[in-house]
Amino acid sequence: MADILSQEEVDLLLSAVSEGDITAAEEEAEAASELQLVTYDFRRPERVSKEQLKGLQSLFEAFAREVSILFPPFLRTVVRVDLISIDQLTYDEFILSVTRPTSLSIIDMAPLEGTAVLELSPSMVFPIVDRVLGGKGAPLAETRELTEIEDRIIQRIVMMMLDSLKRSWEQLIEFNLSVVQQENDPLIVQIVAGSEMVVLVGYEIHIGETVGAMNFCIPLMVLNPILDQISQQAHFSRKMTPEMAKLARAVITKTMVKARLPIDAILGHTHISLEQIAHLQTGDVVLLDSSPHDPITLEVGGVPCFKAIRGRRGEQSAVQIISFTQD
Repeated sequence: MADILSQEEVDLLLSAVSEGDITAAEEEAEAASELQLVTYDFRRPERVSKEQLKGLQSLFEAFAREVSILFPPFLRTVVRVDLISIDQLTYDEFILSVTRPTSLSIIDMAPLEGTAVLELSPSMVFPIVDRVLGGKGAPLAETRELTEIEDRIIQRIVMMMLDSLKRSWEQLIEFNLSVVQQENDPLIVQIVAGSEMVVLVGYEIHIGETVGAMNFCIPLMVLNPILDQISQQAHFSRKMTPEMAKLARAVITKTMVKARLPIDAILGHTHISLEQIAHLQTGDVVLLDSSPHDPITLEVGGVPCFKAIRGRRGEQSAVQIISFTQD
């Protein structure tokens, strides 16, 4: 508690002010000297703009597509990666939202200065480990911390993801990403101050019949050097003049018309038993469910497209298209 001035001290102060020994300007200067002033640019607030968010969304959607292509051959099952959200929040809010235990990989974002956190939920981690070790990808009934062997497997998975991230961002920046550390407890992972703003990218991962979650947390101070480039990239990717759109359409059409597709004339169908198939021999006749005068179906690339009638042209069998199919 501050000391209470005596009546004598109060009188001395009043007399000093009246005599000009202490001025109001000096009092304001002393008060201002105790403040810590920070320059703030209102044109560039410490948050991601809508333009920058759209650019980030495009980049992280490309990352999701890369991972969707990468995982199926490795895990021997269908994998789909969906971008769910891109949020701005404080680092404390992210840490407090993470379940325990979980898999946290601290990523060095070189050449950018700083690190990011890649979080893989237990519902994603353990099915991956199970499939890598020869299982069916079943999730655990109760979550637990990863063993040393499981941790090594997930580190390899994370490195594969980082390669996908490099490819999806290569038009903007050439990353040299690496895993600095792996942890199971989010409370001991402190890459920035708790009040610092971060960009949190949420994914939903479908691995076979199981569904897991993946979160990518990047501090805003790490992304700041390239945010302007990200917004410019989003702007130019959306702004296409009518002339450019017409030219692009013409190039695509020119490429498509040269594509070669198989055409199959389906003369008819029939059903026979496996035993009859086993006893088929040269010269046997198989009856179809159509007569020679019925129109047949022409399939283009396996898709029914036309109706036709049978015939000959010179020495070759041929068909004549009579209509589009109604199927």
